[in-house]
Amino acid sequence: MKILRSIKECKEWRDSADGSVGFVPTMGALHRGHVSLVKISKNNCDKTIVSIFINPAQFGPGEDLESYPKTIDKDLTCLKQENVDAVFLPNANELYNNKKDEYFFKTPLSQKLEGVTRPHFFKGVTMIVSKLFEIVRPSHTVFGQKDAQQFLIISQMIKHNRLPVTMLSGKTIRDNNGLALSSRNSYLSKEEQFIASNIYKGLMQIKEMLKNKTINTEELKNAFSSFIDSFGVFEIDYISIASLDTLEEVDLVNTKALISTAIYFKDVRLIDNFIYSST
Repeated sequence: MKILRSIKECKEWRDSADGSVGFVPTMGALHRGHVSLVKISKNNCDKTIVSIFINPAQFGPGEDLESYPKTIDKDLTCLKQENVDAVFLPNANELYNNKKDEYFFKTPLSQKLEGVTRPHFFKGVTMIVSKLFEIVRPSHTVFGQKDAQQFLIISQMIKHNRLPVTMLSGKTIRDNNGLALSSRNSYLSKEEQFIASNIYKGLMQIKEMLKNKTINTEELKNAFSSFIDSFGVFEIDYISIASLDTLEEVDLVNTKALISTAIYFKDVRLIDNFIYSST
């Protein structure tokens, strides 16, 4: 496994890589969810490269940039066990080079859901992903469905810029109680993670209620909110039932919809979702 610490080293590795190249961008603190994305890349591509970079541009004031979990030695051991071909460990100074006017992908999707509370977030995400795509030049890239809005925006960016990159998706990986795996889960104790699994249970109640196809989404949201509020420890940022294409809220779920939520628990912001299809 090659460890690449500069843009120059990464480009040289890419120039020497034959066949298809799958790329999995991460911020480290790897867990089984990340590993599942790596496996998808390895199953579909001749070579797989993973980047580890905690991107300062996607953190806003008061967010957890400084405290974000850093487990680089453990991460490298994990990736070596998965037979990853290369790991790119860039630094912020080289990537951003003190430039303020950087490319980012503008789309109305960025202003929905996560973009309401974190208006800076998708600017930072698309900025760094576009940079990494330019350096790595992958034939394929893999993103997880847990960050469904991010997946839609990066897919749209690839299409808009006509990039020769095939987008692959990985399903949300959960613990035994249903909590979606996230690097930020490490902020919570095991007992707190068990309590947090009720977020998924609330979403599954919506899924069950959707069997009644005439029920309106306001009722679904109210049922979810009542369930979550009953624990007395959560603060709901949003519960959304939206078009999978536009992320606009819908009144009735007729075909496909993204049901998503963001919830604060013990000062940790947790997100989860599922995609509903009536067919």
